[in-house]
Amino acid sequence: MADRRERRHEIARLLAPLSAAGRRQAIAAMNEVEVGSAAEAWDANWAHPGQSAPATCDDGSEWQTWVLMAGRGFGKTRSGAEWVAAAARGGGALRIALVAATLDEARRVMVEGASGLIAVAGADITAWSPSLRLLQFRSGAQATLFSGASPEMLRGPEHHIAWCDELAKWEQAGETWDMLQMGLRLGEHPRVLVTTTPRTGPVLTRIMAQPGAVVTGGATRGNPHLPAAFVDTVHALYAGTRLGRQELDGELLPDAAGALWTVELIERCRGGPHPAQASPESTLSPEGEGKLISPSPSPSPSGERVDTREARRGEG
Repeated sequence: MADRRERRHEIARLLAPLSAAGRRQAIAAMNEVEVGSAAEAWDANWAHPGQSAPATCDDGSEWQTWVLMAGRGFGKTRSGAEWVAAAARGGGALRIALVAATLDEARRVMVEGASGLIAVAGADITAWSPSLRLLQFRSGAQATLFSGASPEMLRGPEHHIAWCDELAKWEQAGETWDMLQMGLRLGEHPRVLVTTTPRTGPVLTRIMAQPGAVVTGGATRGNPHLPAAFVDTVHALYAGTRLGRQELDGELLPDAAGALWTVELIERCRGGPHPAQASPESTLSPEGEGKLISPSPSPSPSGERVDTREARRGEG
């Protein structure tokens, strides 16, 4: 394993100063083992600006949370998969959390997607058990899938690192994030990567402002591998609009000027589900079993018992 890492780093150092044409010529002259190492040299060889993990925070301290916030098609998923794969190769028996908006999205995007872990690190994966939500690596590392709609799933498990995808669309973002943080307690330096398209909300804003957080990213145009026709079309349609600034330029926009109901206000007003309520015409049975009973009919002026509900229906 150590020899493999050293070979990969050496090839990365050789390729780093070369132009794109020079890299292609150098790779064409390599043998099969060297080509494999070159393919693994993600940061030095293939990543474009904003996709690579930062060395430190702006103040020189080690980062704890890396937020990669960028436009559509920038390469966020590829970055997340490469970061997790690199950690799994070199970190021994790591315990890794993969959290998406739903379990289905975690599987389809983070694991089985075109830029997911199987595509990026298939040679390093020994087993994938969708029913167990478990991905196992040759190094002994294990990655488990979780949902941003089910924070209780993260109550109990411990992890060294975590990759959170599209946090801005999680149904219970705040609660899930808090439960994840409680379990990031393995190893000397637990870390988490958040890959997301920007959407205004208090949770993402809070994460970006916390100590140890660093933010990278870029616009859709920052990915040189996207089809030019796609890039030209979406920019012709949305450039300069609020939607374009958010989805293409990767900007985290404030609420619209003069908005009466801001995102933060809505989030503060969220409550749990309301308990079932009895109708005004009914009460709970005296046995306390939750059964509904109808009230006794009201007496009429003549002394007869009259069902007031029927009387009211007659008035209509």
